[in-house]
Amino acid sequence: MEDLQKQFSKLGFVQVADFFEDSKITRLEEVVTKLFLMQANKIGEYRDLIQSMTNDNGLTSFKMLSTIYEEMETDDKEALYQVQHYLPSSQAIRDIFDDRFMVMCANLLGVPDSDNLLLHGPGLFVNRPNTQRLQYKWHSESHYYPKRRNLLNIWLPLFDNKSKSNGTMSFKIGSHKATFPFSEYYGFDKDTQDNDNHFLQYEIPECLLTEYEEHFIISNRRDLVMFDQNLVHRSNNNASDNYSMALVARIWEPSNDLTISGSM
Repeated sequence: MEDLQKQFSKLGFVQVADFFEDSKITRLEEVVTKLFLMQANKIGEYRDLIQSMTNDNGLTSFKMLSTIYEEMETDDKEALYQVQHYLPSSQAIRDIFDDRFMVMCANLLGVPDSDNLLLHGPGLFVNRPNTQRLQYKWHSESHYYPKRRNLLNIWLPLFDNKSKSNGTMSFKIGSHKATFPFSEYYGFDKDTQDNDNHFLQYEIPECLLTEYEEHFIISNRRDLVMFDQNLVHRSNNNASDNYSMALVARIWEPSNDLTISGSM
């Protein structure tokens, strides 16, 4: 743990290889898939597709989720997005964050025990092949949650390993020790600015980050990545033919927050 704390302080992140048991990750993937299929099944036009997929024993959870997501992406985005509200309420999904995980978070956050730690999320970050709409530019979580003073970002790949080719996340190493201005807008570029179907960006200009080395997370689906709330990071283009997904969450300790509100 001492080595992880030193790495976290120096680089702004740690990556713990094979932290999760394969059975736990598999179970989590199955539950996530079931929630998306349940949501799609409320809409009549997808029911035959869902029935055929569930009757096909050769289909993996990843294939079923990718297929229904692609089908709904054009006309039923809102139904897809609402599943994100289900995920934090699923005890089967939250079970991944066990006592061993919480103790590690407490150590990295520098708090004496894990009793006061709170979990925000988790959510599913979906990187659709060659789609800018679902990506974030350079940013830090501290700009999205400015009143939270002790926050840890959690990231773990689901269904498949993460690589540069399928749109992993990248960090600017050591950038957590500095502060940066940002630009606020919806969209990804000039052509999509102020488009509500895109994410809210608090973009840190890349010209301010040239002195920091970019590090791409190469990660297996059992790995755990945790990073500082001030560490500058971004998502990257998924140049593969397959969906790429990760589970994201935040752990925070509220005793020194700049608010008495319990809302994140």
